[in-house]
Amino acid sequence: MSPALPRAVFDCNVYFQALVNEQGPAGQCVAAALDGRVTLFVSRFVMNEIRLTATDSVLRSKFRQLTDERLDQLIVNLEKVAHVVAHVPDRFLYPRDPDDAHYINLALAAKAKYVVSRDKDLRDLMDRSRPEGRDFHRRFPSLEIIEPQQFLRELAPKA
Repeated sequence: MSPALPRAVFDCNVYFQALVNEQGPAGQCVAAALDGRVTLFVSRFVMNEIRLTATDSVLRSKFRQLTDERLDQLIVNLEKVAHVVAHVPDRFLYPRDPDDAHYINLALAAKAKYVVSRDKDLRDLMDRSRPEGRDFHRRFPSLEIIEPQQFLRELAPKA
């Protein structure tokens, strides 16, 4: 019997970085999900945030590879493979960055093990030397917030 696929939620910045550089770590994470090596979860909030971020005029002028075609293809591909969680209860509140709380709540609703993000506010929740990190670990001991490179190591076959 093959092991269950890792269950993950990707922060919007992972999708954005994948759009900018498909070969980078974030692009490889998205490719792993599209290839069926990850059970990926999204919500309408996440899909909307991807679209809003990738169509931002300031970002578009800075990153010429951000095109409507690339964005549309990513959305179509995500709709094919990602599991959409329709109801995401607010179990976790994060006053420091309220939008980030959605990714945690989505992971909790989906029973995901990983939130993949480079967002410092999210990653600080893994720091047990911080009060919010200790509280997070106490409340959600099975949820990990990791960067794309670390997630790729988690996906690598174990020898």
